[in-house]
Parts: sequence; structure tokens; C-alpha cells
Amino acid sequence: MNFRRYLYRGKENVLAQSILLAIGYDINKLHHKIAAERTGTHLFELKKAS
Repeated sequence: MNFRRYLYRGKENVLAQSILLAIGYDINKLHHKIAAERTGTHLFELKKAS
């Protein structure tokens, strides 16, 4: 994602840019998961409840 520095000054602007960066990261992660057809699967098998 090549994030190097914040473009704006101020606490509110840095927070807003951090939130946008986090949302972009999550969307990118979801895109790669959909492309690899790994949606609906878990990293580990779930334990069955008794």
C-alpha cells in the first residue's frame, strides 16, 4: 500500500486518514480472498459443540 506519511496535519485529519487506510486495507484483503475463492472457509477447522 506504500503508505509513508500523513498528508494532513491535526489529530482529526490523521484519524480520518488512518481510518481510510484501514478500510482500504480490509477491502484489499477481501478482494484477494474472493479472487482466491477462499470465502466461507476458516483458517482452522471449527470444533463441534457437544
